[in-house]
Amino acid sequence: MFSTTEKERRHKAIRQILDEEQLKALLLIGDANLGYDYCGDLRYHTNNRTITYREVVAVFKEYEPVLFTTTTRKLEEIAARSFIRDSRMSDDIVADVVTLLKERGISSGRIGVNLEMLSMAWDRYFRESLPQVEWVETHERMMQVRRAHSQEEADVLRKGAALGDGSFEAALKTIRPGVSEFEVVADLEHYSRSRGAEEHFTLIGSAKFSFATGTNVIFYYPTHRRLEIGDSLLMEITPRYEGYWTQLVRAVNVGKPNDELIKMQTVCRDAIRKGLEKFKPGNKVKDVVSAMASYVATTGYLLKSPFGHICGVDMIEGRVSPKNEMVLTPGTAVILHPTVFTSDGRNWTFCGETYLVTADGHDRLHRATDEVITV
Repeated sequence: MFSTTEKERRHKAIRQILDEEQLKALLLIGDANLGYDYCGDLRYHTNNRTITYREVVAVFKEYEPVLFTTTTRKLEEIAARSFIRDSRMSDDIVADVVTLLKERGISSGRIGVNLEMLSMAWDRYFRESLPQVEWVETHERMMQVRRAHSQEEADVLRKGAALGDGSFEAALKTIRPGVSEFEVVADLEHYSRSRGAEEHFTLIGSAKFSFATGTNVIFYYPTHRRLEIGDSLLMEITPRYEGYWTQLVRAVNVGKPNDELIKMQTVCRDAIRKGLEKFKPGNKVKDVVSAMASYVATTGYLLKSPFGHICGVDMIEGRVSPKNEMVLTPGTAVILHPTVFTSDGRNWTFCGETYLVTADGHDRLHRATDEVITV
């Protein structure tokens, strides 16, 4: 649970957005789906997890914020865990938000909102019900606040990364010939879930990785495929702890080493190390990618997307890409997982983990080995 100090820090930052953008209100919309950065604005401000459909918190300059949820069963939980004191059940959120705004004398002026979270139906209802309101896109301002993680948030990210490390160790104990991908996922997720992970996003694949046949690990959700000697396994291990995502990507060989996969994984690992030379305050995200690409070009392999993503309350709060001009600042969390291809484009692999920008450089949040293990 976050402290009162952390709650007030967030509320102060959001009130500053209201002041600087001259807003009469700010609507933050949450969604139960796993998505990009636009889903997390509500969670960040309220410390409340949306579990079904959508929720909205209306933030005001002169009044307490109001959180609308779609089930009465959540009200007690919101009262116990959330930063918001006034939460209300709603069968029609968009209509109740309009009613609240009018009750508080807001029928004109500027209201902030994340336009990407507005369905066409909601957008039409708002504009027809409040024709004098100017709807202002404020999401990027929210992201500027969200990316500058506090010490409390950084501590949560470290705990989440430790869950990922433990999940990887649990998987290593399970991986053996005859075990299915589902069984591996069950054990690695059991580790983090039993220690407080509220969600877990896992991708996995297994196959006999080979340059000669152009065979890659089929990387997606788990299947009933059972592991065999000579297989290689690729896992994306992503627990969410207290609302914050971290990710660990690792490859494992089954029964015997696969020298081709190990060689490519080593290139990938060393690309990250080169990228980390640029991973410090003042540099841009694209500088990190450029450093990784320059190194991979010397190896005879190719570096392609995806390279990774900025993370926090949402798993993807921005892409690591050669076009990303975002300046790295202390507190920003980034998952680096560059993808390396053979020169003919037939084979590929990737690896990576979560890093935190610090005042003088970076902190590797995971302690798991970056060597390819054979079990």
